[in-house]
Amino acid sequence: MYNFDNAINRSNTNSVKWDKEAIKGICGNENAFPFWVADMDLETSSAIYKAINNAAEFGVVGYPKDGDSLVPLFAEFVKQRHNYVIDENLTTYTQGMLHGIALAVSVFSAKKDGVYVPTPCYRPFHTIVDNLERRYIPSPLSYSNGSFSLDKERFLKDSKDAKIILFCSPHNPSGVVFSKEELAFVLKTAKERKQLVISDEIHADLTHPSITHYPMGLVNEEINADCITFFAPSKTFNVAGEHFGMAIFSSKALFDSFKKAQEGLWLTSPGYFALEIGKAAYSNSLDHNRELSTYLEENKNFIKDYLAKELPSLKLTNAEASFVCFIDCKEIMDKVLAFKEKNPTLFPNEAVLSHFFGTQAGLCFNDGTWFGPEYGQFIRFNYGTSRERVSFALNRMKEAIDLL
Repeated sequence: MYNFDNAINRSNTNSVKWDKEAIKGICGNENAFPFWVADMDLETSSAIYKAINNAAEFGVVGYPKDGDSLVPLFAEFVKQRHNYVIDENLTTYTQGMLHGIALAVSVFSAKKDGVYVPTPCYRPFHTIVDNLERRYIPSPLSYSNGSFSLDKERFLKDSKDAKIILFCSPHNPSGVVFSKEELAFVLKTAKERKQLVISDEIHADLTHPSITHYPMGLVNEEINADCITFFAPSKTFNVAGEHFGMAIFSSKALFDSFKKAQEGLWLTSPGYFALEIGKAAYSNSLDHNRELSTYLEENKNFIKDYLAKELPSLKLTNAEASFVCFIDCKEIMDKVLAFKEKNPTLFPNEAVLSHFFGTQAGLCFNDGTWFGPEYGQFIRFNYGTSRERVSFALNRMKEAIDLL
């Protein structure tokens, strides 16, 4: 049993989430309490903790095995967690989720090729597309009354000329877990158009217990589109600083092309501690994952109930997975903008809500505009912490809003 009510004190550590300069840049108040970047203040599994300590106590940090030594352990984990039996011969280690996605976009498209991305968009996706000189094709998910979903007609229209479909499943920041039917629709369309589907499933292992996540690669077994499904232990076990992931390919041709590029850049081996963490995560931490997923869903329900009773002007969106959620603040925006007009020096850029809550509530959230300029009515709230801290944040939000 893990006691997630005991959040770890990470202040004055080498944590960007708790770094005062970073916090000030996000919300205008270096002393604001952080609920922004997507890592947790909750302990990792005892198996991982033990593996890290054993490796450190040994005192020699030499060359580790190739990263693909993790594949059998990862295969057993996804089988247990998602009922997904992968082809180990089409699965490989990557040096981080974003590295893997960027390498795939580089290998399987050319300059000026279109890359479809559903919005609101995790900003590094946009950055990857721009840096590689591909054409970014943003396409909004359907949104109504606190719920995001796939707009099939919009998808068909916006993705028509794309070379790559870059999906995020479960979706960040909305937390929507797409249905099996929705994923099949995406894959069938991509197959017809000879498009590659890349699915970032970094939040998949923390899908809440009341919801079922379907890995893109699993759904694709009956469709056989070109598809790469990326997983990582970073969010699952709160080890994001080690930067490694796993990629599952739908064909040997895709696998071989990716591996050739990976080997050409000498990017096939993880760091010593990353490998030890990966082994412990995928072989002996499923109990931690299940307990944590339950705790996070309880946190989500606590937020939902609090907003309904105390802050009905705010709406929690889907939040069906992981520990980050989008909160719709549309009903208070007129008051916040009026406050901005009276206090313009507190608002140096378009991130209005993050600076409002940063300066008036002492809380640091990601502003919705970070995920696209049209999402300024939202904040992203990281509830991967103790229930006490979540309650503290909600009470601070209420106090600030009441003063409006």
